Amino acid sequence: MKKFILSPSILSADFSNLSSEIKKIEEVPNSWVHIDVMDGHFVPNLTFGACVVSSLRRKTDLFFDAHLMVDNPENLIEDFANAGTNAITFHVEETHFPLRLIKKIKKYNMKVGVSLNPATPFDALTGILPYVDILLIMSVEPGFSGQSFISFSVDKIKRAVEFREKRNLNYLISVDGGINDKTAESVLNAGADILVTGSFFFKNDFDFVKKFFESLRDK
Repeated sequence: MKKFILSPSILSADFSNLSSEIKKIEEVPNSWVHIDVMDGHFVPNLTFGACVVSSLRRKTDLFFDAHLMVDNPENLIEDFANAGTNAITFHVEETHFPLRLIKKIKKYNMKVGVSLNPATPFDALTGILPYVDILLIMSVEPGFSGQSFISFSVDKIKRAVEFREKRNLNYLISVDGGINDKTAESVLNAGADILVTGSFFFKNDFDFVKKFFESLRDK
């Protein structure tokens, strides 16, 4: 049986009925909520602020992972902590002082995640992996939902597993982008612990989606 966390990204949800969309996530065991925060600078789109997270927190006890695709992520930590976020994931490309940022996130008793874009080499973050809880590997370019999975991301997942084992670390490996019924199993077989899925989860028949992830767990 495969053990993994499913983390649907509400970027692909029906914004007019987010409360109902959250209930879908609650129906799938061992699930988180992935919250893509974009500022229109680091990536072109503009999405959620802490006020949306605060509103959603009143609707559910699910684990919230806020994925900050923003310039100056250190400026948002306190607001998202106060809104009820459980984990903050920042991009290694967007901070000159990652250890300082990690310390600030932990100050608010949140889990720490670090992400890297497809073109960013794995070696860019080996120095900080001993201090993080989640490694988020982007398998598409950040900023837009519905993109196709970048196949060489599988090699990066395997590298992350190898590094974790060699250094006796315990971070979870999360993969974000193009996760669907064609790609999810290969990502899990490579060693991923968390599947971030957006369009596939919210844009398809929910019974089909739910049964698909149940079947993955049974393998």
